[in-house]
Amino acid sequence: MRRLMLLEVARWGFKGYCGVLWEKRGDTECPSGENVLTGEHRRSLDDKGRLSLPPPFRLALVDGAYVGIYKNCLGIWTATEANKALDRFETAVRSGEASSDDQRWFAANLDFATVDAQGRLALPASKREKLGIGKQVALIGVFNRAEVWDAEQWQLLQDSMGNAEMDRWL
Repeated sequence: MRRLMLLEVARWGFKGYCGVLWEKRGDTECPSGENVLTGEHRRSLDDKGRLSLPPPFRLALVDGAYVGIYKNCLGIWTATEANKALDRFETAVRSGEASSDDQRWFAANLDFATVDAQGRLALPASKREKLGIGKQVALIGVFNRAEVWDAEQWQLLQDSMGNAEMDRWL
C-alpha cells in the first residue's frame, strides 16, 4: 500500500496530526504508519490545466490520484483514500445515513489522473470551470487529501477565518 506523503515541517521536529497528536523528530510518519499532506502551495496552472506538484505531493500521488469536486474546491485523493471514502459511503448507504444517489454522485464525480514525468497533475477542465478555478491556484494539504482552490477564493476564505480556535486543537 502506497502511503500518503508529507508533513514537510515534521523534518524539523514540529508536531503533525493524523488522528492523534504525535511527534517524531526527523520522520513524517504518525503512529498509524500513514503520512499526511499539509501546507499551502501557490501555483499557476499551465495552458493545459496542469498543476505542478511539490515534491512530497508527487511522491504521495506517484501511483495516480482521484480528482473530484469537493465542496467549493477540487479534492485530490490517493487511490487508497478514495477507496476508504467509497467504503464509508457504502456503510452510510446501508445504514440509511446517505442515499445511493449521494454515493453514485461521488463515484461518478471522481476522475483518475496520473502525475507526469515533470510532476504535473492534469485537472479536469469541466470541473475547474464549474468551480470557477482560474490559472492562479492554492494547493492545500488537508492531511488525507489535497485541495485545489482558485487563489482569490482561497484568500477570501482565509480572510474570513480566524485562528482563535486553533489552540483548542493543537
